[in-house]
Amino acid sequence: MPFAAIFVAILAVGTLVAILIMRQLPARERLLASAPQAAPAAAGVTSVNGEQFPPGHPKIELPKEALDFIAGLQKKANANPKNIALWDQLGDVLLRAATIDPSYYPRAAAAYGRVLKADPENLGALRGTGNIDFDQRKFDQAIAAYENYLSRKPDDPDVRTDLGTMYLSTGNADQAVIQYRKVLAQHPQFFEAWFNLGVAYGQMNRLDDAKQAFGAAIKLAPDQDARNRVNQMVASLNASGAGGASAPAVDLASGGSNEEPRTASSGTPATFQGAMEQMLRNLPIAGPKVQTVQWPSATDARVMMDNFPMDQMPPFAAHKFLEDLKAGIEQVKSAHKISSPVQVNICDAASGRVMQTVTE
Repeated sequence: MPFAAIFVAILAVGTLVAILIMRQLPARERLLASAPQAAPAAAGVTSVNGEQFPPGHPKIELPKEALDFIAGLQKKANANPKNIALWDQLGDVLLRAATIDPSYYPRAAAAYGRVLKADPENLGALRGTGNIDFDQRKFDQAIAAYENYLSRKPDDPDVRTDLGTMYLSTGNADQAVIQYRKVLAQHPQFFEAWFNLGVAYGQMNRLDDAKQAFGAAIKLAPDQDARNRVNQMVASLNASGAGGASAPAVDLASGGSNEEPRTASSGTPATFQGAMEQMLRNLPIAGPKVQTVQWPSATDARVMMDNFPMDQMPPFAAHKFLEDLKAGIEQVKSAHKISSPVQVNICDAASGRVMQTVTE
């Protein structure tokens, strides 16, 4: 019903209001929707954007008014391929639609991608791309998008809180704390930052700090549902403290699962080639895509990537990947006292095509 109401309003008052409505849907709604629940959803329960429905409930679908509006906006954007504002608006609308029908995520990403190709520093498209990756649990990609956005607009509490949550979801609770503290230094009444700060401290087993953060959060909770969530987290901390166990590792983006965070390999390879391969496989975004590393010579590597189309990556993501790669090469060279140039060819595993060459 909220989604239907939004689109009815859009149809009633026009495109300008459409932009305002879509951009006034803050990241905090997603954070609250994905915050830990008292218990997992029961079998057969349908959940849409954090709201649960009982078994047998009809499938949640976009209302006809919304579908007609999307189709009309898509047609208008197709007819105006250079109208960046229009494509940015389309991305916003498709992203909101994706919260009900996930099949809209690729279309939203494509709309934002068109914007970023023409304007790599477009704030709306950077934030939208990060939000898509946030929702789809692509944590490293979301971090890259949010960091790029914040380099241009550092005092955005919603996006910085989202960035903290992405760090928290990758097991980097200390980095999450830094981001939440930055938000609270400028926005001390920001509920979501206090709540997530409590979760981060809980993950670090700093129970007193966690309870203090939750104490601040409950005073700022916007409604009873938010207060209930805070109380649930405090009860969980009290239970873990009483039992002598460490605090639960809560993954906000997955609704409180205890999934182990991705970490670097603990072993230190003895050879330069082994250390290079370890570094490559631990790279954010790209690491999981490394299929094999071939060595035509002692300092010449061919990195075969599985489904990693660099030419389709947003500029900010490609830039972050290359910067991380260059920094990693330098660290490995220093550790193994390699003074000669090292060449790394990033190749498509399926075709063997060299997509990028980096020499350090």
